[in-house]
Order: sequence, then C-alpha cells, then structure tokens
Amino acid sequence: MQGIDKNKIREYLTAIVDDSIDHIQLTELVKISRTIIQSYLLNYRSKIFNLISRHGISLVDLSYDCIAEAFNRNNENKYCNLKNFISCLNEDINDIEEINLFLAYKSFLIRITESQLSKLYSQMDPIGSKILRNIKDVLRTSDKFNLEKSLLGLSLIITNDQSVNLKPEYPVEKLMVDFEFDGKRPNTVNLLKCLYNILDCQTEFRKSLTLIDVVTLFKKYFNVLSDNKHELDERTLLSSIKNDEYEEMEIQQIKQKVENFVKEKILVNYFLKGKVNKNEAEAIYLTISDIINDWYYGVDTKESIHDYFVSHMYISKQEYLEKYRTKIEYLVKLARDEFADYLLGEI
Repeated sequence: MQGIDKNKIREYLTAIVDDSIDHIQLTELVKISRTIIQSYLLNYRSKIFNLISRHGISLVDLSYDCIAEAFNRNNENKYCNLKNFISCLNEDINDIEEINLFLAYKSFLIRITESQLSKLYSQMDPIGSKILRNIKDVLRTSDKFNLEKSLLGLSLIITNDQSVNLKPEYPVEKLMVDFEFDGKRPNTVNLLKCLYNILDCQTEFRKSLTLIDVVTLFKKYFNVLSDNKHELDERTLLSSIKNDEYEEMEIQQIKQKVENFVKEKILVNYFLKGKVNKNEAEAIYLTISDIINDWYYGVDTKESIHDYFVSHMYISKQEYLEKYRTKIEYLVKLARDEFADYLLGEI
C-alpha cells in the first residue's frame, strides 16, 4: 500500500508491547491505521456507503469508530486489543518479515472494520440481520451452497460450481423478478432450495450471489410474517453457536463483551430498580455466564435454563417459573443475539 512506511509498523507495535509508545508514535500509528481502513472501505466495501449515510456518519467517522475499537484500553490503561493481536502472531514480532507483519496488521484492522459494519447493519435493519443469521446457520449443513469470503464480503456459491468468475453477476433486480416462491409458509430452508433451483438452471450469470443480496430478496417474503414478539423456546435459546471460524483471542474478547453487556442489563434493568436483590442479581448473572461459557466452548448445554439457575440459587421449578423465568429468558435471548451478532454478523 503506497504512502505507508511498513517498517514503522514494527517500531510502533513493539512500543505497544513495551508500554513505551509516545504521543508522536501513537499519532502516526493511528494515521497508518486510518489509511488502511479507509482504503479497504473505498476499494472493497463501497456498497456500505448508503448504510453509513443513513446512520448520519461519514467514512471518516466509521474509520475512527474502528480505530477506537482497535486502540481500546483496559482498566490498566494497556492497549489490550493490540497486545492480544501481537501475542497471537505465529512468530516473535521482531522475526516477522516487514511485508508479513503489515499484512497481519491489515487483517486485524479489517476484522474490526467488518465487526463495525455488522453492528451498523444490525441497528439499521434488525429484520435483515435476523434473516442473515438464519441463512448462515442453515448453510453450515447445506450440501447445495458454500459460503465463501472475499474482500468484497460473503457470497453464496453453488457447491462445485466452476464458472464463478467467468460470467457476469446475477443482477439483483432481475433476480427479484425471476424468483417465485409458491409456498404458503416460507422459511429459510425452503427459500434457499428455491434459490438454488434458479441459480443452477440458468447459464447466463454466475451461480453465486452476495449474502446481502440474498437477504434483500428473502426480506420480500419475511417482512409480512415477521413477528418481533415471537419468543424462541428454551432449547433454541440454549442451542450451540458455532465459532470455529474465529481465533481463540477473538472468541475470548467476544465472550467478555457479551458478559459485560449482560452485567450492565441486570444492574440497570433489575437491581437498580429494585426488581431483584443482590443475591438474585448475582445468581442471574452467573446463570447466564455459564450458558455463555457453554456457547464459548461449544459443549452441549443443559436441558433447561432452570438447571443452570439452581446451581447458583436452589429453588423449585415452580418458583423459578413464577418469579424468574421471564427475566432470565429475556436476558439469555439478548445475550444470544449479542453473541451471534459478533460471530455470525459478517456481511
């Protein structure tokens, strides 16, 4: 990337490790980071400009939001995210070739940028965000589509298709006309089957679509049926969330963010309002923390939320149902959505 002194990246990151970075070095590292992020957005993610403008922010604003996350400091005033990134490098920072260190740092910033884009998308279009997560969940076990990642985002590609880059993209406007679903109760599985048949039978365009275009298409069928008051059953709330596409460092950070999010909700919504006492608040938090841990480690969850809760406050099932169930299920749903937004939110 022109205009960036790649050797300076090593100098500044080493200063981060040693806790010796001064104001001038920090300013320069921020400038380098902003250049990398803005270049990525301009060259590969230009479709999001409408998204960020609808939020009333500029490209520069979004870049600084990403930088704020990358340069986040902990209670000890340490640059925790940068230090975690450096600690997860395959080699000692002083032994890595200049170009490889630059590419690793660029990848770190892109991951943070994608996370920020996902948050914006979720805030702007909660229905679309929910459809996106459902599609990605279904595709994990699909034999018809692969979900592939590039700098342009995520795309659905028909399995074993060899003509991906040899033909023009399927125009989303044409797809809206070609796509006809005659089922009475559309769901993600059936809509994907219908989409597969359309892509597989045609020969004019690529047999692939960007994930965001598929979400736009499916919203046409789900908007009418969406019911934000519909609650998931317990087994769905407790079902595992696959995270093997992420590094250990990233999952730990996500887990910590979700736990802090839950702790704040319990404090503000329940404890400070006198709806639960201190012991109840702690039991609720520890219950949800245990569930998050099971999501985090990918292990089988317990049969019910009550089974988790009685590990921290022993009460009967009936007392749990009457006094705590609604509160805890609400918090588990919030935690799950937050966890899934980080893990499955990429667009």
